[in-house]
Amino acid sequence: MGLQGVLASLLLDGPAHGYQLQATLAAELGPLWVTRASQVYLTLGRMQRDGLVTARRVRQSTRPDRQLLELTARGRAEALEWLERPGQADEVVVRLAVARLALPDRFRDLAETVLTERSAALRSLRELRDEVDGGGFQREAVQAEIFRTQAEVRWLAGVRDRGQELAAAPRGRRAKAGGGRLADLA
Repeated sequence: MGLQGVLASLLLDGPAHGYQLQATLAAELGPLWVTRASQVYLTLGRMQRDGLVTARRVRQSTRPDRQLLELTARGRAEALEWLERPGQADEVVVRLAVARLALPDRFRDLAETVLTERSAALRSLRELRDEVDGGGFQREAVQAEIFRTQAEVRWLAGVRDRGQELAAAPRGRRAKAGGGRLADLA
């Protein structure tokens, strides 16, 4: 899973600090996708080094200063590319969860794009099943992938059909301090 793409895409919503980004992921995906704070901050540091984000120090009266992160033009392009490109099957749920927050106006279209991708994968699997000569457990293995992909296609069709509702769903309370617009669940 591309944590850099996920974090960059979340920053499309506006500047945020590392804790906000991690809390947003936890709120959106819960136990499905767990990321340690050390992974988030290490990735954000690499993103800053690579010119994808800029950081500015925000002073706090009773807590340590925070780094408020904002995408550069290059970071914005990478975030959009991560959301819109054909991705790995195991990224589907995360891509859509992040798209719901970062690009709510385009959520339904992105869900349709992913549905189209996965439907093409299903067709390819069916063709592969018909080509397998039956040696060993090959045919059964391909059939298992077909069943998984069929379930995913059905789920994606439902997500696409409820796209407007899902994109408009509450996203937690909005951040007031630090200038970020992500859900601040601290």
